[in-house]
Amino acid sequence: MKKIITWCGLLIIAASILGACSPEEYSLGEVDVTPTDLVEGTAFKIERDASNPNIINLVSLMGMQYTPLWEHPQGRSQKQSLSLRIPFSGTYTVKFGVETRGGVVYSEPVAFTVDEFYPGFIDNELWTLLSGGVDQEKTWFLDLDATGTSRHFAGPLFFYGTDDSWETVTEGKTVDGDVWNWSPDYPGNSWIMNAGDYGTMVFSLKDGANVTVSHTQVSGRDVEKGTYMLDTDNYTMRMNGAAPLHDQGRDEQVIDWGNIKIMSLTENTMQLGILRDDALSGEGAALMVYNYITRDYYESLVAGD
Repeated sequence: MKKIITWCGLLIIAASILGACSPEEYSLGEVDVTPTDLVEGTAFKIERDASNPNIINLVSLMGMQYTPLWEHPQGRSQKQSLSLRIPFSGTYTVKFGVETRGGVVYSEPVAFTVDEFYPGFIDNELWTLLSGGVDQEKTWFLDLDATGTSRHFAGPLFFYGTDDSWETVTEGKTVDGDVWNWSPDYPGNSWIMNAGDYGTMVFSLKDGANVTVSHTQVSGRDVEKGTYMLDTDNYTMRMNGAAPLHDQGRDEQVIDWGNIKIMSLTENTMQLGILRDDALSGEGAALMVYNYITRDYYESLVAGD
């Protein structure tokens, strides 16, 4: 009799556990999602802000059980909703995805237009430091030349944790997460990359935000012409159609060279962080932070030698 009672009790407990698990599994995204399900107006919204048509609001309609994955003109985001401040007229695209237990699913790219230029969105100092200002352009070099000399930084490439950012590098804040750095000096670590002329990177605000990168050390890239967009709130940059100056050895260690963190930026110096992919590199995920100086600054330092 005791055995019968024990078995009945176990069956009741098991039934209770199964009943409790079903709603939770559904909430975590058990329902199959296909690209055809991710339609604008049903799965997500792209709307102009009522206060300013150059502000574009992106909103997920999939519910909190799905993690949204936005790819937009200013970078990437996993927020349920966000606002893009786009200064320049033009046609832009957004891809919306969700993370499910079966993997990541994306919509087809959806285009939207911005009709007019709004100068108020480029009055942030970052735009001027990067490009020189409206109707100007600025040329940048990787901080390493053919003599193996880095003129400002200890070397051309530093390494940081994936959660490092402008906050930790420029503002010196302490944050939680994967935060660390290794800043190798080039004379003692010349194995990092070959000494050489790595080309030029020109950021322009003439007739839009355009960038031209002339690669001289990465085979197959040559001259790349594209556009860029700054997110001045989060200190990030999106480059489309061009990759920042870098070395040949790490060219295939990055999934998206256009997804960039601005780690520091002054009148003469700049540090850009790009995510090294764990699988592609075999070395673990990290931010590869490339160090740059302006052409004018480089020439002034050389003249002073």
